[in-house]
Amino acid sequence: MINEYTYRTVEKNDIEIISKFPKDEHELFFMFPKADFPLTFEQLEASIDCRYDSTVILHDKCIVGFANFYEAIERKHCSIGNVIINPIYRGKGAGKYLIEIMENIAKEKYKASEIHISCFNQNVIGLLLYQKLDYVPFEIEKWIDKKQICVALIKMKKEINTNKVSH
Repeated sequence: MINEYTYRTVEKNDIEIISKFPKDEHELFFMFPKADFPLTFEQLEASIDCRYDSTVILHDKCIVGFANFYEAIERKHCSIGNVIINPIYRGKGAGKYLIEIMENIAKEKYKASEIHISCFNQNVIGLLLYQKLDYVPFEIEKWIDKKQICVALIKMKKEINTNKVSH
């Protein structure tokens, strides 16, 4: 496991790099279900422009992961979206670090008492990670994917202690 991760706000120059992370249509659907494969600079930039706190994590100067909030309601909850990890850093603690950073931003900036994250039923790795990080399902929503196949979007949440901030 690599422990030397850092984070910062996404920069315009990062967008082209991040857009290459989804390896196929399935990965893009997990990250950004409304986008068309392959993910383009324009699609990702438009998403970033209407979201909050788009964040990258880095190892040295290499972009390792990306996420943002599609909802940020002060003193209530923040909803994490567009989660993606660089394929060469998967399984090395980057996803856990990215989610913890987003949780900390939610606590510090928005004083959120809950964090929400959604994950499609086929994304077993994501579901297991979120469960390991103490997220619990609270709703299941029917979705139709790009191939007209019915899938389940599992909405999960985690109550957080706003008095305790880590990292």
